[in-house]
Amino acid sequence: MNHQPCIAIVEDDKDQRQNYVRALECMPVQVLAFADKHSALQALTQQRPDLLILDIILGQEYDGGFNLYSQLNRQYPDLPVLFLTERVGEIDQVSGLRMGAWDYQPKPITIDYFIAKIESLLRLTRNSNSSQESNQITCGQLLIDLDRRHLIWQQQPLSEFTMTEFTMLEYLARRPGQVLTYQQLGQATFGGCVENNTISTHISNIKRKFKALDGDFNNIISEYGQGYRWRN
Repeated sequence: MNHQPCIAIVEDDKDQRQNYVRALECMPVQVLAFADKHSALQALTQQRPDLLILDIILGQEYDGGFNLYSQLNRQYPDLPVLFLTERVGEIDQVSGLRMGAWDYQPKPITIDYFIAKIESLLRLTRNSNSSQESNQITCGQLLIDLDRRHLIWQQQPLSEFTMTEFTMLEYLARRPGQVLTYQQLGQATFGGCVENNTISTHISNIKRKFKALDGDFNNIISEYGQGYRWRN
């Protein structure tokens, strides 16, 4: 009950890393800080953090953060990650989100905003680990097993979903027929507002995984300028 969340930071810039650590030391959390991919990988394969904060460019490795998360994600498929990076191009952001990032933030970032973002993501991790209203949700041909985080469509298991995708799909399935705005979906998954195209990217990933199993899947409907709804 008194478990302190463990936050791991991987940032090769010493000043930035120390600033993040100082900010987090004011919160009731355990902080692990690493300057490179190799030391982080060695430690984090032994201890799963509750939240991972990752730069993408680590030393001479242009995709070091992406590679590190890919390796850790094999061991911890639902590991929450925030990419905090100077790589702000749309291709990089889409790549990070498709890998399963819970959020993607450009640097520089103010300490106040950094703390607010971490608090928001920690709320989400607590919510995802808390007991659910029921163990299963049935919505048409979709079955969601909340305890095991399994998804069944037309009696067939769906491919691995990220925590963000799973949470967003659960939110839709609990409210079939209801138009859920971008803001509602953002709050449900991140604990705060995010850009519409971020939500759309996650929805596209969800649809793609359904269509890999069922080419006729058309149960998530886009409501232009508003958001999305689940249609049974």
